[in-house]
Amino acid sequence: MSKRRPWHLVLHAVWQSTCLALLVQCSPADPSTQACREPAMLRFDIVDKITRSEIGFTQGLEVRDDRLYESTGRIGGTTKLNLISFDGKVTRLADLGIAVFGEGLTILKDEVFQLTWQEHQVFVYDLAGNLKREMRNPRDGWGLTNDGTNLIFSDGGPSFYYVDPLTFTIRKSVLIRTNRPGNIEGLNELELVGGKLFGNIFTTRAIVRIDPASGCIDGVADLSVLWQAMSPEERAALDTSESVLNGIAYDAKTGLFYLTGKLWKTIFTGRFTETSR
Repeated sequence: MSKRRPWHLVLHAVWQSTCLALLVQCSPADPSTQACREPAMLRFDIVDKITRSEIGFTQGLEVRDDRLYESTGRIGGTTKLNLISFDGKVTRLADLGIAVFGEGLTILKDEVFQLTWQEHQVFVYDLAGNLKREMRNPRDGWGLTNDGTNLIFSDGGPSFYYVDPLTFTIRKSVLIRTNRPGNIEGLNELELVGGKLFGNIFTTRAIVRIDPASGCIDGVADLSVLWQAMSPEERAALDTSESVLNGIAYDAKTGLFYLTGKLWKTIFTGRFTETSR
């Protein structure tokens, strides 16, 4: 993935407001045409952390049955489907080798869906990691989540997509918007929580919160706090262009988010709260 924007520029573009008088009056019947409000600032409060028994090039992350399912890319290894216990033990469920580049992951109705980047393949497993079927994605695969009925994925461009989980046919697309003109690109790992779409902006330290109905970014978090919580040795090990923030999971039972990055040893748990400016 080659789209790179400095994280502070992304945050600046999202947080800055524009004069409402310049915005077009829109129909209230269609949220996607209404003006976006200035996004709230979000703070991530760390509760705990998990130290992995082995690292992975994390591309997708999801909580299920008190464990984490992980999709990895092939940088530094192979494309895998992993299971990570809350004590950090990593167990490989499937290994697709180097023929494909693993991307986003989600679980819907006891099926695990795993995207690939540019190979346009979607792999569907049972919860034990046994491959059940494959589908064709007409676009590149980046982030993946679901709303209980549809799969929702991103391709790194300015929109995200709702698709049929049986065929991967695209049902609709939603343009990502802010209260400023211009496209927001690089939306990567996704997690739908409480009707809001959380996603990280590729190569940045930003996670955005999106209203899926309108496409408006209504919250932004600077996750520099994760780097501050790392040991100097861990920060030094992650001082590469590849080791970026990537991995968002949510446990509805505890209300905890799980955040990590590519080749990170640590998975952080915590909660987002809105803060005053």
